Amino acid sequence: MCLSTVYARYGNEKKEMMTDVAQIEAGDNGFWFIDLFGRKEFIAGDIESISLVDGHYIILQAKNPVES
Repeated sequence: MCLSTVYARYGNEKKEMMTDVAQIEAGDNGFWFIDLFGRKEFIAGDIESISLVDGHYIILQAKNPVES
């Protein structure tokens, strides 16, 4: 099973936002990320890159500062 990790980048800051992401749905100005257990998290931003082979990750350019 190939699950992904979502990272949000805002300026020079990058933060891991969610692991075990199994599904992505487009929403207004961002994306809903849904994990293996059905937990949903919305992140406002644009997809910067997706790796489906090397590391299974998604990097999102966040529209708002990333909370620490």
